[in-house]
Amino acid sequence: MAIKTLDEAKGEISKILQGDSIAFLDRQSRVRIGTVRIKEITCGKQSCKKCPHKSYAYAQYRDGKKVTEKYIGVVRR
Repeated sequence: MAIKTLDEAKGEISKILQGDSIAFLDRQSRVRIGTVRIKEITCGKQSCKKCPHKSYAYAQYRDGKKVTEKYIGVVRR
């Protein structure tokens, strides 16, 4: 399994899969290696019958004991 960069993942967002490895820079400009997590997020409206509307991809990584996520983009399938 190859590690993709964040830019590669954004360019190929339709091909990204949950569990793929991804490399990116965090806020302190340190290289992080994370795992792709795809979430279906609801809109939050109580009367909505069509939720979830879209799926979103996040790069998930561990920073000490804390698990952090970085937004990649909307997954169009």
